[in-house]
Amino acid sequence: MYPHLGGFESTYIFRTGHDILGTTRHIEYWREDLSLLLESGIRSTRYSIPWHRIERSRGTFDWSWMDGPMQFMRESGLEPILDPLHHTSFPDWLEGGFLHPDFVALYSQFIDEISNRYDWVRRYTVINEPLATSIFCSYTGMWHPHRASDRDYVAMTLQVARCIARCVSLLRRKDTAIEIVHVDTAEHHRATDKGSQPWVDFANHRRFLIPDLLLGRVDSKHPLYRFLRENGATEAELAWFQDHPETIDLLGLDYYLHSEMEWFWSAKNMSADIHAYNEAPRGFASVAQDYVQRYSKPILLSETNIRGTVEERITWLKFMEEQCEHIAAQGTDFRGFCWYPTIDSTDWSNCCTRYTCDVDPQGIWWLDADRVTRHDSELSHIYAGLAQGLITSKNIPAYEFEGDTHRRMRGYRPLMSWTEGREQRSDPFKVSR
Repeated sequence: MYPHLGGFESTYIFRTGHDILGTTRHIEYWREDLSLLLESGIRSTRYSIPWHRIERSRGTFDWSWMDGPMQFMRESGLEPILDPLHHTSFPDWLEGGFLHPDFVALYSQFIDEISNRYDWVRRYTVINEPLATSIFCSYTGMWHPHRASDRDYVAMTLQVARCIARCVSLLRRKDTAIEIVHVDTAEHHRATDKGSQPWVDFANHRRFLIPDLLLGRVDSKHPLYRFLRENGATEAELAWFQDHPETIDLLGLDYYLHSEMEWFWSAKNMSADIHAYNEAPRGFASVAQDYVQRYSKPILLSETNIRGTVEERITWLKFMEEQCEHIAAQGTDFRGFCWYPTIDSTDWSNCCTRYTCDVDPQGIWWLDADRVTRHDSELSHIYAGLAQGLITSKNIPAYEFEGDTHRRMRGYRPLMSWTEGREQRSDPFKVSR
Protein backbone atom coordinates (compact mmCIF):
# COMPACT_ATOMS: atom_id res chain seq x y z
CA MET A 1 0.00 0.00 0.00
CA TYR A 2 1.18 3.52 -0.77
CA PRO A 3 1.90 6.10 1.98
CA HIS A 4 -0.51 8.85 3.04
CA LEU A 5 0.77 12.38 3.57
CA GLY A 6 -0.22 15.54 5.38
CA GLY A 7 -0.19 19.13 4.18
CA PHE A 8 -0.87 22.60 5.57
CA GLU A 9 -2.42 25.40 3.54
CA SER A 10 -0.32 28.57 3.70
CA THR A 11 -1.30 30.95 0.88
CA TYR A 12 -0.59 34.64 1.51
CA ILE A 13 -3.56 36.90 0.85
CA PHE A 14 -1.34 39.35 -0.96
CA ARG A 15 -0.77 42.73 0.70
CA THR A 16 -3.20 42.10 3.56
CA GLY A 17 -0.56 41.04 6.09
CA HIS A 18 -2.41 37.73 6.56
CA ASP A 19 -1.85 34.18 5.35
CA ILE A 20 -3.61 30.86 5.92
CA LEU A 21 -0.85 29.74 8.28
CA GLY A 22 -1.99 32.57 10.51
CA THR A 23 -5.75 32.44 9.98
CA THR A 24 -5.82 28.70 10.78
CA ARG A 25 -3.53 29.47 13.76
CA HIS A 26 -0.94 26.97 12.60
CA ILE A 27 1.64 29.63 13.45
CA GLU A 28 0.65 29.14 17.11
CA TYR A 29 -0.32 25.46 17.07
CA TRP A 30 2.23 23.96 14.71
CA ARG A 31 3.43 21.47 17.32
CA GLU A 32 -0.09 20.17 17.87
CA ASP A 33 -0.74 20.00 14.12
CA LEU A 34 2.44 18.10 13.32
CA SER A 35 1.80 15.77 16.27
CA LEU A 36 -1.62 14.92 14.79
CA LEU A 37 0.19 13.54 11.75
CA LEU A 38 2.66 11.50 13.77
CA GLU A 39 -0.05 10.09 16.04
CA SER A 40 -1.98 9.01 12.94
CA GLY A 41 0.96 7.14 11.44
CA ILE A 42 1.78 9.80 8.84
CA ARG A 43 5.49 10.19 8.21
CA SER A 44 5.68 12.78 5.42
CA THR A 45 4.04 16.15 4.85
CA ARG A 46 3.99 18.94 2.31
CA TYR A 47 5.20 21.95 4.25
CA SER A 48 5.54 25.60 3.33
CA ILE A 49 8.54 27.84 3.86
CA PRO A 50 6.67 31.18 3.70
CA TRP A 51 8.83 33.55 1.67
CA HIS A 52 6.53 36.47 2.50
CA ARG A 53 7.13 35.94 6.25
CA ILE A 54 10.85 35.20 6.14
CA GLU A 55 12.08 37.93 3.78
CA ARG A 56 9.79 40.80 4.77
CA SER A 57 12.57 43.21 3.82
CA ARG A 58 14.64 42.51 0.73
CA GLY A 59 17.84 40.69 1.64
CA THR A 60 16.94 40.24 5.35
CA PHE A 61 15.88 36.74 6.40
CA ASP A 62 14.07 36.01 9.67
CA TRP A 63 13.97 32.29 10.52
CA SER A 64 12.78 32.72 14.12
CA TRP A 65 9.43 30.99 13.59
CA MET A 66 10.51 28.55 10.87
CA ASP A 67 13.25 26.94 12.94
CA GLY A 68 10.71 25.55 15.42
CA PRO A 69 8.64 23.29 13.15
CA MET A 70 11.68 22.40 11.06
CA GLN A 71 13.64 21.18 14.08
CA PHE A 72 10.58 19.31 15.36
CA MET A 73 10.17 17.49 12.05
CA ARG A 74 13.85 16.59 11.91
CA GLU A 75 13.88 15.20 15.44
CA SER A 76 10.58 13.33 15.12
CA GLY A 77 11.31 11.74 11.75
CA LEU A 78 8.53 13.57 9.92
CA GLU A 79 9.88 14.13 6.41
CA PRO A 80 8.91 17.46 4.80
CA ILE A 81 8.44 18.17 1.13
CA LEU A 82 9.34 21.85 1.24
CA ASP A 83 7.05 24.28 -0.59
CA PRO A 84 8.59 27.78 -0.48
CA LEU A 85 6.19 29.54 -2.90
CA HIS A 86 2.55 28.54 -2.54
CA HIS A 87 0.51 30.59 -5.02
CA THR A 88 0.92 34.35 -4.29
CA SER A 89 3.06 33.85 -1.19
CA PHE A 90 5.74 36.28 -2.32
CA PRO A 91 6.77 39.33 -0.26
CA ASP A 92 4.84 42.61 -0.54
CA TRP A 93 7.91 44.37 -1.92
CA LEU A 94 8.03 42.05 -4.95
CA GLU A 95 6.10 44.42 -7.21
CA GLY A 96 4.61 42.56 -10.15
CA GLY A 97 5.05 39.13 -8.57
CA PHE A 98 6.22 36.72 -11.26
CA LEU A 99 6.74 39.66 -13.62
CA HIS A 100 9.23 41.42 -11.35
CA PRO A 101 12.40 41.77 -13.47
CA ASP A 102 14.53 40.20 -10.72
CA PHE A 103 12.09 37.46 -9.73
CA VAL A 104 14.32 34.60 -10.90
CA ALA A 105 17.43 35.88 -9.11
CA LEU A 106 15.59 36.84 -5.92
CA TYR A 107 13.72 33.56 -5.56
CA SER A 108 16.82 31.53 -6.41
CA GLN A 109 18.62 33.35 -3.60
CA PHE A 110 15.81 32.43 -1.21
CA ILE A 111 16.03 28.74 -2.21
CA ASP A 112 19.79 28.93 -1.65
CA GLU A 113 19.25 30.34 1.85
CA ILE A 114 16.73 27.59 2.68
CA SER A 115 19.01 24.80 1.50
CA ASN A 116 21.92 26.25 3.49
CA ARG A 117 19.95 26.50 6.71
CA TYR A 118 18.09 23.18 6.41
CA ASP A 119 20.70 21.13 4.60
CA TRP A 120 19.16 17.88 5.85
CA VAL A 121 16.02 18.31 3.72
CA ARG A 122 15.93 16.16 0.60
CA ARG A 123 12.55 16.90 -1.05
CA TYR A 124 11.44 20.17 -2.66
CA THR A 125 8.47 21.48 -4.59
CA VAL A 126 10.21 24.54 -6.00
CA ILE A 127 7.00 26.42 -6.96
CA ASN A 128 3.60 24.99 -6.18
CA GLU A 129 0.99 24.73 -8.97
CA PRO A 130 2.78 27.02 -11.43
CA LEU A 131 0.15 26.47 -14.13
CA ALA A 132 -2.85 27.32 -11.98
CA THR A 133 -1.09 30.22 -10.28
CA SER A 134 0.07 31.77 -13.56
CA ILE A 135 -3.47 31.54 -14.93
CA PHE A 136 -4.96 33.19 -11.82
CA CYS A 137 -2.33 35.95 -11.95
CA SER A 138 -2.96 36.59 -15.65
CA TYR A 139 -6.01 35.28 -17.52
CA THR A 140 -8.51 35.60 -14.66
CA GLY A 141 -6.95 38.78 -13.27
CA MET A 142 -7.80 37.45 -9.81
CA TRP A 143 -4.33 37.48 -8.20
CA HIS A 144 -1.47 39.97 -8.22
CA PRO A 145 -0.40 41.45 -10.60
CA HIS A 146 -3.90 41.12 -12.18
CA ARG A 147 -2.71 41.07 -15.82
CA ALA A 148 -5.42 39.47 -17.96
CA SER A 149 -3.79 38.86 -21.33
CA ASP A 150 -2.09 36.13 -23.34
CA ARG A 151 1.17 38.09 -23.40
CA ASP A 152 1.25 38.43 -19.62
CA TYR A 153 0.48 34.74 -19.21
CA VAL A 154 3.36 33.84 -21.54
CA ALA A 155 5.76 36.22 -19.79
CA MET A 156 4.84 34.74 -16.39
CA THR A 157 5.11 31.18 -17.63
CA LEU A 158 8.60 31.76 -19.01
CA GLN A 159 9.71 33.48 -15.80
CA VAL A 160 8.31 30.71 -13.60
CA ALA A 161 9.70 27.86 -15.72
CA ARG A 162 13.13 29.49 -15.95
CA CYS A 163 13.11 30.06 -12.19
CA ILE A 164 12.21 26.45 -11.43
CA ALA A 165 14.94 25.23 -13.79
CA ARG A 166 17.60 27.41 -12.16
CA CYS A 167 16.51 26.44 -8.64
CA VAL A 168 16.56 22.74 -9.53
CA SER A 169 20.05 23.15 -10.96
CA LEU A 170 21.19 24.99 -7.84
CA LEU A 171 19.80 22.34 -5.48
CA ARG A 172 21.29 19.46 -7.44
CA ARG A 173 24.72 21.10 -7.54
CA LYS A 174 24.64 21.39 -3.74
CA ASP A 175 23.27 17.90 -3.06
CA THR A 176 22.90 15.09 -5.58
CA ALA A 177 20.39 13.35 -3.28
CA ILE A 178 17.82 16.12 -3.69
CA GLU A 179 14.43 14.93 -4.95
CA ILE A 180 12.33 17.35 -7.01
CA VAL A 181 8.57 16.90 -6.54
CA HIS A 182 6.94 18.95 -9.28
CA VAL A 183 3.33 19.69 -8.25
CA ASP A 184 0.59 21.02 -10.51
CA THR A 185 -3.06 20.54 -11.36
CA ALA A 186 -4.07 17.33 -13.13
CA GLU A 187 -6.40 18.81 -15.72
CA HIS A 188 -8.52 17.58 -18.55
CA HIS A 189 -10.78 19.66 -20.80
CA ARG A 190 -13.67 18.32 -22.89
CA ALA A 191 -15.56 20.02 -25.70
CA THR A 192 -19.30 19.50 -25.92
CA ASP A 193 -19.59 21.04 -29.40
CA LYS A 194 -17.45 21.92 -32.40
CA GLY A 195 -17.27 25.60 -31.53
CA SER A 196 -15.45 24.97 -28.24
CA GLN A 197 -13.04 22.36 -29.64
CA PRO A 198 -10.19 24.77 -30.58
CA TRP A 199 -10.12 26.22 -27.07
CA VAL A 200 -10.22 22.75 -25.51
CA ASP A 201 -7.33 21.59 -27.70
CA PHE A 202 -5.32 24.61 -26.58
CA ALA A 203 -6.13 24.07 -22.87
CA ASN A 204 -5.21 20.38 -23.06
CA HIS A 205 -1.81 21.31 -24.54
CA ARG A 206 -1.35 24.14 -22.01
CA ARG A 207 -1.59 21.79 -19.01
CA PHE A 208 1.74 20.26 -20.08
CA LEU A 209 3.55 23.49 -20.98
CA ILE A 210 5.65 24.12 -17.86
CA PRO A 211 7.04 20.58 -17.49
CA ASP A 212 7.62 20.52 -21.24
CA LEU A 213 9.70 23.70 -20.89
CA LEU A 214 11.60 22.33 -17.89
CA LEU A 215 12.45 19.12 -19.71
CA GLY A 216 13.59 20.96 -22.85
CA ARG A 217 10.74 19.67 -25.01
CA VAL A 218 9.46 22.94 -26.46
CA ASP A 219 10.81 23.33 -29.99
CA SER A 220 9.32 24.60 -33.24
CA LYS A 221 7.23 21.42 -33.52
CA HIS A 222 5.58 21.86 -30.12
CA PRO A 223 1.82 22.55 -30.48
CA LEU A 224 2.13 25.77 -28.44
CA TYR A 225 5.31 27.09 -30.05
CA ARG A 226 3.45 29.44 -32.39
CA PHE A 227 1.24 30.69 -29.54
CA LEU A 228 4.31 31.44 -27.43
CA ARG A 229 6.10 33.25 -30.25
CA GLU A 230 3.02 35.31 -31.14
CA ASN A 231 2.70 36.41 -27.53
CA GLY A 232 6.19 37.68 -26.85
CA ALA A 233 8.44 34.65 -26.42
CA THR A 234 11.65 35.04 -28.39
CA GLU A 235 13.49 32.23 -30.13
CA ALA A 236 16.40 32.74 -27.75
CA GLU A 237 14.16 32.44 -24.66
CA LEU A 238 12.67 29.18 -25.86
CA ALA A 239 16.03 27.83 -26.99
CA TRP A 240 17.39 28.44 -23.47
CA PHE A 241 15.19 25.66 -22.10
CA GLN A 242 16.42 23.22 -24.74
CA ASP A 243 20.00 24.15 -23.82
CA HIS A 244 19.34 23.82 -20.05
CA PRO A 245 16.98 20.85 -19.62
CA GLU A 246 16.27 19.77 -16.07
CA THR A 247 14.74 16.63 -14.57
CA ILE A 248 11.76 15.89 -12.36
CA ASP A 249 11.96 13.00 -9.91
CA LEU A 250 8.32 12.77 -8.85
CA LEU A 251 5.27 14.30 -10.51
CA GLY A 252 2.68 15.53 -8.01
CA LEU A 253 -0.83 15.74 -9.46
CA ASP A 254 -3.58 17.77 -7.77
CA TYR A 255 -7.13 16.63 -8.48
CA TYR A 256 -10.41 18.26 -7.47
CA LEU A 257 -13.99 18.41 -8.69
CA HIS A 258 -12.97 21.35 -10.89
CA SER A 259 -9.95 19.60 -12.42
CA GLU A 260 -12.00 18.27 -15.32
CA MET A 261 -13.84 20.96 -17.27
CA GLU A 262 -16.57 20.81 -19.90
CA TRP A 263 -16.80 23.63 -22.44
CA PHE A 264 -19.45 24.88 -24.84
CA TRP A 265 -19.52 27.62 -27.46
CA SER A 266 -21.27 30.75 -26.22
CA ALA A 267 -22.75 32.73 -29.12
CA LYS A 268 -23.43 35.56 -26.68
CA ASN A 269 -19.77 35.89 -25.66
CA MET A 270 -18.35 34.60 -28.94
CA SER A 271 -16.01 32.35 -26.99
CA ALA A 272 -15.87 29.02 -25.23
CA ASP A 273 -17.60 28.99 -21.86
CA ILE A 274 -17.52 26.46 -19.06
CA HIS A 275 -20.41 24.28 -17.91
CA ALA A 276 -21.26 24.46 -14.24
CA TYR A 277 -21.32 20.66 -13.97
CA ASN A 278 -19.19 18.07 -15.73
CA GLU A 279 -21.53 15.36 -16.97
CA ALA A 280 -18.82 12.93 -18.09
CA PRO A 281 -15.57 13.22 -16.09
CA ARG A 282 -12.93 10.58 -16.73
CA GLY A 283 -11.76 10.38 -13.11
CA PHE A 284 -8.30 10.76 -11.61
CA ALA A 285 -7.17 7.25 -12.58
CA SER A 286 -7.64 8.06 -16.23
CA VAL A 287 -6.44 11.67 -16.25
CA ALA A 288 -3.28 10.70 -14.37
CA GLN A 289 -2.37 8.30 -17.18
CA ASP A 290 -2.10 11.27 -19.57
CA TYR A 291 0.80 12.50 -17.46
CA VAL A 292 2.34 9.07 -16.86
CA GLN A 293 2.40 8.25 -20.57
CA ARG A 294 3.77 11.69 -21.47
CA TYR A 295 6.55 11.88 -18.87
CA SER A 296 7.22 8.31 -17.66
CA LYS A 297 7.65 9.56 -14.08
CA PRO A 298 6.46 8.21 -10.73
CA ILE A 299 3.36 10.08 -9.58
CA LEU A 300 1.86 11.28 -6.33
CA LEU A 301 -1.68 12.48 -5.64
CA SER A 302 -0.37 15.69 -4.11
CA GLU A 303 -3.70 17.37 -3.34
CA THR A 304 -7.35 16.50 -3.17
CA ASN A 305 -10.31 17.56 -1.05
CA ILE A 306 -13.93 18.51 -1.29
CA ARG A 307 -15.67 21.35 0.54
CA GLY A 308 -18.56 19.91 2.52
CA THR A 309 -19.71 17.96 5.52
CA VAL A 310 -17.51 15.32 7.17
CA GLU A 311 -19.68 12.67 5.51
CA GLU A 312 -19.23 14.21 2.07
CA ARG A 313 -15.48 14.41 2.59
CA ILE A 314 -15.41 10.76 3.64
CA THR A 315 -17.23 9.79 0.45
CA TRP A 316 -14.85 11.80 -1.75
CA LEU A 317 -11.95 10.15 0.12
CA LYS A 318 -13.43 6.72 -0.67
CA PHE A 319 -13.75 7.63 -4.34
CA MET A 320 -10.21 8.99 -4.59
CA GLU A 321 -8.75 6.00 -2.73
CA GLU A 322 -10.49 3.72 -5.23
CA GLN A 323 -9.01 5.71 -8.09
CA CYS A 324 -5.50 5.52 -6.63
CA GLU A 325 -5.79 1.81 -5.88
CA HIS A 326 -6.69 1.29 -9.55
CA ILE A 327 -3.60 3.26 -10.58
CA ALA A 328 -1.31 1.23 -8.32
CA ALA A 329 -2.90 -2.08 -9.39
CA GLN A 330 -2.15 -1.30 -13.05
CA GLY A 331 1.57 -1.20 -12.27
CA THR A 332 2.05 2.58 -12.32
CA ASP A 333 4.78 3.77 -9.94
CA PHE A 334 2.40 5.49 -7.51
CA ARG A 335 4.15 7.06 -4.52
CA GLY A 336 1.42 8.36 -2.23
CA PHE A 337 -1.87 10.07 -1.40
CA CYS A 338 -2.11 13.53 0.14
CA TRP A 339 -5.42 14.93 1.34
CA TYR A 340 -4.79 18.66 1.40
CA PRO A 341 -5.14 20.39 3.82
CA THR A 342 -4.69 18.41 7.03
CA ILE A 343 -6.78 20.94 8.99
CA ASP A 344 -9.61 23.08 7.66
CA SER A 345 -8.52 26.10 5.65
CA THR A 346 -9.90 29.62 5.55
CA ASP A 347 -10.63 32.17 2.83
CA TRP A 348 -10.59 29.74 -0.08
CA SER A 349 -14.31 30.42 -0.51
CA ASN A 350 -13.13 33.75 -1.98
CA CYS A 351 -9.95 32.22 -3.51
CA CYS A 352 -7.76 34.09 -1.04
CA THR A 353 -8.62 37.46 -2.54
CA ARG A 354 -9.94 38.85 0.78
CA TYR A 355 -9.08 38.41 4.43
CA THR A 356 -12.21 37.13 6.20
CA CYS A 357 -11.11 34.21 8.42
CA ASP A 358 -14.16 32.29 7.17
CA VAL A 359 -13.47 28.60 7.76
CA ASP A 360 -13.56 26.32 4.72
CA PRO A 361 -14.69 22.79 5.66
CA GLN A 362 -12.04 20.92 3.68
CA GLY A 363 -9.63 19.33 6.15
CA ILE A 364 -9.13 15.95 7.76
CA TRP A 365 -9.44 17.63 11.14
CA TRP A 366 -12.10 20.34 11.38
CA LEU A 367 -11.95 23.79 12.94
CA ASP A 368 -14.67 25.77 14.64
CA ALA A 369 -15.06 29.53 14.32
CA ASP A 370 -12.24 30.45 16.71
CA ARG A 371 -9.87 28.09 14.84
CA VAL A 372 -8.22 26.87 18.05
CA THR A 373 -9.33 23.27 18.63
CA ARG A 374 -8.49 20.68 15.97
CA HIS A 375 -11.50 18.35 16.11
CA ASP A 376 -11.24 14.70 15.19
CA SER A 377 -14.07 12.83 13.52
CA GLU A 378 -14.85 9.66 11.61
CA LEU A 379 -12.84 11.20 8.73
CA SER A 380 -9.64 11.64 10.76
CA HIS A 381 -9.97 8.11 12.15
CA ILE A 382 -10.37 6.72 8.64
CA TYR A 383 -7.38 8.67 7.30
CA ALA A 384 -5.27 7.37 10.19
CA GLY A 385 -6.38 3.83 9.36
CA LEU A 386 -5.30 4.35 5.75
CA ALA A 387 -1.95 5.82 6.81
CA GLN A 388 -1.31 2.85 9.10
CA GLY A 389 -2.23 0.34 6.40
CA LEU A 390 -5.14 -1.04 8.39
CA ILE A 391 -7.88 -0.38 5.84
CA THR A 392 -8.45 0.22 2.12
CA SER A 393 -11.18 1.97 0.16
CA LYS A 394 -13.45 -1.04 0.68
CA ASN A 395 -13.58 -0.26 4.40
CA ILE A 396 -14.59 3.38 3.94
CA PRO A 397 -18.34 4.09 4.20
CA ALA A 398 -20.16 6.07 1.52
CA TYR A 399 -22.75 8.76 2.19
CA GLU A 400 -25.02 10.83 -0.02
CA PHE A 401 -23.91 14.23 -1.24
CA GLU A 402 -26.25 17.14 -0.67
CA GLY A 403 -27.41 20.29 -2.45
CA ASP A 404 -25.16 21.73 -5.12
CA THR A 405 -22.44 19.16 -4.38
CA HIS A 406 -24.95 16.41 -5.17
CA ARG A 407 -25.57 17.98 -8.59
CA ARG A 408 -21.86 18.46 -9.24
CA MET A 409 -21.17 14.82 -8.36
CA ARG A 410 -23.76 13.45 -10.78
CA GLY A 411 -21.22 12.79 -13.52
CA TYR A 412 -18.92 10.93 -11.13
CA ARG A 413 -21.49 8.37 -10.00
CA PRO A 414 -20.78 5.90 -12.85
CA LEU A 415 -17.13 5.84 -11.69
CA MET A 416 -18.01 4.88 -8.10
CA SER A 417 -18.08 1.16 -7.37
CA TRP A 418 -20.74 1.40 -4.69
CA THR A 419 -23.45 3.34 -6.56
CA GLU A 420 -26.60 1.50 -7.58
CA GLY A 421 -27.02 0.91 -11.28
CA ARG A 422 -23.39 1.78 -11.89
CA GLU A 423 -22.45 1.39 -15.53
CA GLN A 424 -18.77 0.90 -16.26
CA ARG A 425 -17.60 3.44 -18.81
CA SER A 426 -14.72 2.81 -21.13
CA ASP A 427 -11.37 1.64 -19.79
CA PRO A 428 -10.41 4.24 -17.12
CA PHE A 429 -6.79 3.97 -18.19
CA LYS A 430 -7.44 4.81 -21.80
CA VAL A 431 -5.52 7.97 -22.65
CA SER A 432 -7.66 10.70 -24.19
CA ARG A 433 -6.32 14.12 -25.07
